[in-house]
Amino acid sequence: MVMIKIKKHIVLVLLLAFSGLSFGQEDVLIIAPADRPISPSYRITERPGIIDTIIPIPDISYPLLSRNMKTEITLEQIEPTSVALRDKLSKLYPGYVRLGLGNYISPLGDLYYNSVRNRRMSYGIHANHNSSFGKIKDYAPSSFDHTKAKLFGDFFTPRYLIESEIDYINNGYHFYGIKDSTDSIEKDSLRNRVQGIKGGFRFSNFTKKDSAILLYTIKTEYMYFHEFNQDSINEGRNARNSNFAIGTELKYKLNKNLYALDFEFRQNNYKFAEDDPLLPYDLRHNDNNVLINLKPTISTYGKNWKVLVGLDLNFDLPSTQQFKVVPIVEAKYSLLNNMFIPYIGVGGGVKQNSFYTLNRTNEFMVSSFELMNTKEFKVYGGIKGTIAKEVSFDLQLHSTTFTDLPLFVNDTIWSDKYKFQVVYDKVSALGVTASIAYQLTEKLKIDAIGKYNKYVAANELYAWNLPMFDLKLRGAYNLYDKIYVKADMTFLGGRKSPNGLFIAEDNTEKYDLGFVADINLQGEYRYNQRISVFVQLNNVAAQKYYRWNMYQVQGFQVLGGLTFAF
Repeated sequence: MVMIKIKKHIVLVLLLAFSGLSFGQEDVLIIAPADRPISPSYRITERPGIIDTIIPIPDISYPLLSRNMKTEITLEQIEPTSVALRDKLSKLYPGYVRLGLGNYISPLGDLYYNSVRNRRMSYGIHANHNSSFGKIKDYAPSSFDHTKAKLFGDFFTPRYLIESEIDYINNGYHFYGIKDSTDSIEKDSLRNRVQGIKGGFRFSNFTKKDSAILLYTIKTEYMYFHEFNQDSINEGRNARNSNFAIGTELKYKLNKNLYALDFEFRQNNYKFAEDDPLLPYDLRHNDNNVLINLKPTISTYGKNWKVLVGLDLNFDLPSTQQFKVVPIVEAKYSLLNNMFIPYIGVGGGVKQNSFYTLNRTNEFMVSSFELMNTKEFKVYGGIKGTIAKEVSFDLQLHSTTFTDLPLFVNDTIWSDKYKFQVVYDKVSALGVTASIAYQLTEKLKIDAIGKYNKYVAANELYAWNLPMFDLKLRGAYNLYDKIYVKADMTFLGGRKSPNGLFIAEDNTEKYDLGFVADINLQGEYRYNQRISVFVQLNNVAAQKYYRWNMYQVQGFQVLGGLTFAF
């Protein structure tokens, strides 16, 4: 039976094998008899139940493998650092005195006394006196004395700045522009003395300029300037001048625009023999001059450029042309990182003349004159910049027109030409100005400024006393902070003298006022921080040129002295 089953299985296997190898054949169904035994079943005798035994979790431990690594310690050298040592602040001396004496019997004195380091205030006094009691050959007495002083005080708060100042001037001199051989003129009548006192006050909010708030300054000023009365019989025949001013300056910065507005009210009163019936009416003066100035401007800038535009509005009340408008335009452009800055502009304005401003320009003027303000209109262009770190330059061309420009002509009403009368004229000037400066730290400083102007007067024959060319050279050298040397040279040419108006000869040379070469040298040796000695040489060329027509200057001058700090 077993063998039969084996054979059946062999046959079945062979059939299945051949059926797998035949392709494209139909399915074959084989039916054959076979035994199918069934395993016997049995009954589970165990009853089901719940196993609540806790199966313990085995405690698995991992052994720590200890491995020793070889370590080495290497010490690297640390370079020593440099420590900047600063000396303590140098001691400041509040006082400074400079005393000297020169030929022509010329004493000199300077006094400075200032507050030292203070975060809340700065105050001080400066006083200066220089005089000369010498004589210029063949001329009337030429002695003079000049004294001036300034008292100031500035006060700082976290938000505000208060500035105040009082100035004083006292100047005595002679009208010496006359030959000494003249016996018809009393020497005492050639004396004159002027005195002035001025007080100023400024209040401003002291904040950062780039903050978007309104910056303002309120300012006021008063000055009284007068001649001493030389004639006790004719009381009031001395010029007196009072000047009052009040104004404000406003600035506001928004983004890249700066808006500014300047306002000033200035009133000037000039008096001379106003109640003297012995003088003609046109020689007596009680003149009031009011000038109101309003100047709005807007400036804006870019990476390499800046432009300023605005108007200068002036109300000149006594003038026939009471309202004067001057445009303000200025444009700059930077090339090669500020190496070259070309610029063009239009400007000008109105300048208030007074007895003080004219007398300080020419102290030999008469006391009775007409008072007018000067209008200016200027068109200019040029280029400035820095050739190197130590060298800067500026070159400018301009065309300027002055209306009512004061000129000085020898007087024949109050004097025999040794005083000057003020005449006003319209003067045009076409010129060029060039300057160059070199500075090597604080050791060496050199600069030169040259001006050439072609003046044309509308009514007068020439623009009297104004130089055609003006050249100034200055230099200073510091040797080991012990020896200081300074030099300044002034060269003037092309000045015209009104003396030619009184000469009958018909030639142009009679108007030539002469060439000026004024060379001054100064040396100082500092013994220590407190004591030094100095020597000063003036008019080294010993050129007795004419400062004004008929007024010759002193020749070669030597002045020496010492300084002391306390």
